[in-house]
Order: sequence, then structure tokens, then C-alpha cells
Amino acid sequence: MKRSTLITLALLVLLAICYLIMYHSEKQSLSEKEVGNFLAVDSGMVNKISIRRLGMVVEFQKVGEDWNVGDRGKLYSTEKGAIQPLVDLAHTMSVGEIISSNPDKQMIFQVDTITGNRVTFYRDANELASVIIGKTGADNQSTYVRKPESNDVYAAKGNFVRFLNRPASGYRDKTLLTIDTTQIATISFKSKDLDYRIGRQDSLWRIVPAKGEAANANPQKMSNLLRQLAQIRWNSSVAPGDTARPNFMQPTVAVDISMLDGSTKSLRFVEQGASENKSYYVQSPSGDEIFIVYEYVVTNLVKKPDELK
Repeated sequence: MKRSTLITLALLVLLAICYLIMYHSEKQSLSEKEVGNFLAVDSGMVNKISIRRLGMVVEFQKVGEDWNVGDRGKLYSTEKGAIQPLVDLAHTMSVGEIISSNPDKQMIFQVDTITGNRVTFYRDANELASVIIGKTGADNQSTYVRKPESNDVYAAKGNFVRFLNRPASGYRDKTLLTIDTTQIATISFKSKDLDYRIGRQDSLWRIVPAKGEAANANPQKMSNLLRQLAQIRWNSSVAPGDTARPNFMQPTVAVDISMLDGSTKSLRFVEQGASENKSYYVQSPSGDEIFIVYEYVVTNLVKKPDELK
């Protein structure tokens, strides 16, 4: 056998050994020797949390009984249930035996100061505890963690990554508009293909097109439409620095809702993206922010008159 072939085989064997060593280190998960309350913090004391990752900081503050998240210099309500799993980690995090104390291996588990999520719990301005949360274990039921002041790496019980790796907007309440549908008087739809309104007449809804004859709306189809109107949600917010300038004065679709008390609510959707992956810009009710909604949000809301008969 040629010398070059032997050298190649030797290198392959060496690489295989290195891989097995690293895989063995990585695949370790929570052992039977479990230590509860790893952070030793009463979660009821926590009213502020920060997540630091790759130079990005996401901060949460508790106001009364509700959690808010800071995004672009403002505080916004968080999605219901989005923060509580993070708060609970202050007292529920449990770990097994030490997996590694070698600083050189921290990047393997993503508990180093560069790739890890450093989560810090506060009571007002006082730090209660801090932990660096890394990647999910090979069993997908544990997560590697390390206290910042220690080199000891543990496998903690649970998959924490799923509610950590988000931008600030990913924690926000995504309700764009909430409407009491029992108080709606009329709904108008306008686009290049549509121009009609639906009006309430006692217990019935009448479809009145700009051209043509009026007709009664199907009660079940109308009920489905009102369900869509009751709470409209956005899918993502336009990122800072985005150069998009949608023209809401000339929208792709306009929806105007008149209430029984004389007030009105308006939605202006401006199409973006290719036809096979269509989405729409929509403005917040306050007019100070632009969101993106997927095509299904608009198609579920905006129907042709015949689709409501």
C-alpha cells in the first residue's frame, strides 16, 4: 500500500476518533443525580429579565401582573404565556452531574460568552441570578447550561432554546386590532376587483355592491367573517432600517368598519413579495408602526360578494 494512502487512512481514523470523543461529550444528558432549584431564586421576586446574545439585548419588565418587552425604545405587551416559562426557570431549573469543566469545550455546548444566551433575573435593579443557556442536548429533552462565574457545564432538564432564540418583536402580543363584532354597523371592502359593503339589518346582513342588486348574506358565512374580524393578528414587524415605504394612501385592499356608536376602524393592506409567496404590509391602528401579515390573513378576511351568499 502506498505511503500516501496510509497517511490518508491514518488521518481519517484520527478524525473519526476526534468525532466520537466530541459526540460522546455532546450526547450526555441529564443524569439520575438531579439537583433542583439550580439558580436558587424565588420566581415571585423576579420583575425584570434580560437575555444577552451576540451583542443583542432583549429586556422584559413586569408592570402590575403583566410582562412587557422592550422593542425599539418602547415597551409592548408580551404574547400571553410567552414569558412565564422563562420566569419559571428562576426556581424550576434542575441539572444533573457536571458534564465538562474544560473552558475549551464551552463553545461545543454553546455556553461560551459569544454564542450562549445569558439570562439574568432581577428584582428591580438588583441582580438575583444569571445563567448561560446553550444548545439543546442530543436527547432533545435537555439543555446545556453554565453559571457565568463557573466553568462547570451541566445538562438541565427541559428544552429552553425554543423560547429564547427570538428577536424582541418575537415576544410581543401580535394582536393588530380587536373588534366587538356585535357593535359593527357596516363593513366596506375596496380593491381593484371589489367595491361593496355589508350592512346590518336587524338580525340579517345585507350585501350592497357599488353596482348591482343587494342580497342577503349567508348567516354561517357571515359568522365566519365576523370571527376573522374579531381579532386580527400580524405575523412579523418591519425590521429597523427596512427601506420599504408602502403607500397606504393607495392600498391593495381597504377595509373600513363602522361601529354602531359612530366610530370607525380602518385597515389598509399593501401587497408585497412575489405572487407565489405573497404577503401584505399593514399599518398599526396608531399609525406609528408597519407590520407584515401573510396572504391567508387577507384572503380569510376579504371575500367576494358571491362567497358570502
